[in-house]
Amino acid sequence: MAFEIIKQKFGELTEYVLQESESGNRCVIIPELGGIVRQLSLRKGLTLFSVIKTPPTPLSLQEDTKSASELLFPFASRIPDGQYTFLGKKYQLSKNETGRRNAIHGLVRKHPFKLEEQIVHPDFASIKLSFHLDNTEGYPFQVRFFVTYKLSADGKFTVSYSAINEGHEPCPVMFGWHPYFMLGNEDVDAWKIDIPSSQIVKFDDNMIPQGVAPFNEQLPMLLYKNELDNCFIINTESAAVTTRLISDNQHVTLNIEQETGEGKFNYLVLYTPPTRDCIAIEPLTGNVDAFNNGEGLNILAKGHTVDGTITVHLS
Repeated sequence: MAFEIIKQKFGELTEYVLQESESGNRCVIIPELGGIVRQLSLRKGLTLFSVIKTPPTPLSLQEDTKSASELLFPFASRIPDGQYTFLGKKYQLSKNETGRRNAIHGLVRKHPFKLEEQIVHPDFASIKLSFHLDNTEGYPFQVRFFVTYKLSADGKFTVSYSAINEGHEPCPVMFGWHPYFMLGNEDVDAWKIDIPSSQIVKFDDNMIPQGVAPFNEQLPMLLYKNELDNCFIINTESAAVTTRLISDNQHVTLNIEQETGEGKFNYLVLYTPPTRDCIAIEPLTGNVDAFNNGEGLNILAKGHTVDGTITVHLS
């Protein structure tokens, strides 16, 4: 098995391709556009599946408003009116959600990340990126954010993040990843999904949490004519849980595993866009509006770090 990392142009953008020659497994990363994963291809048997959907051209990718594959930090999902209170102080974020009045999906989207490290090993290839938040509008804290993408010989792709408080005061942090997954050319209606949760978050008309309800659907759940835009709570004593996206027609299952436990990925957002050719499966470390409700919010003291890992593979 031979791994390599190739640097190449995608329009005016520069991207890095991590790939393994024998299997054809590959991922494509764009550091200067929020450090996103533009492509991810994984093999099962004779078939190489493209499993992440992003806009197809450099311009459409730069102009994308649907957060395809974006890293969501220091908060994910919505903060109503962009306002939150932390340790008795009120803060105002920019209200950037299209058609609504909320702040959404953090402060690192579409910003250039710094390339920290590239590793090519007989058993894997990896790339590490960073972004420094320093007294950003509405978030007057100093936090260094890292993400490492790793493609391994066992066919697994991992997204590992960490964040360290480099300031003098405690700061709130939350992380999420926003990929749209697909399986070949099938539509969402051909798939089933196994959701590792028995509790669903109730939303108001502004998609802000208003409590919790039991989630009693029979699993795996058919996605046929089923529209999802929901957040689920992960309650488990295990170190990780897996969301499974199942195509019976193609005899393949996409597994998205998220670390669980204190400070880890204990929430999950699922969304089926109107195109119904993909599904967003978004592991989160906190609930929607965690900056206000505190549910899953990590509070970092000076010099402290938080981290977690998401793993994607086919079976």
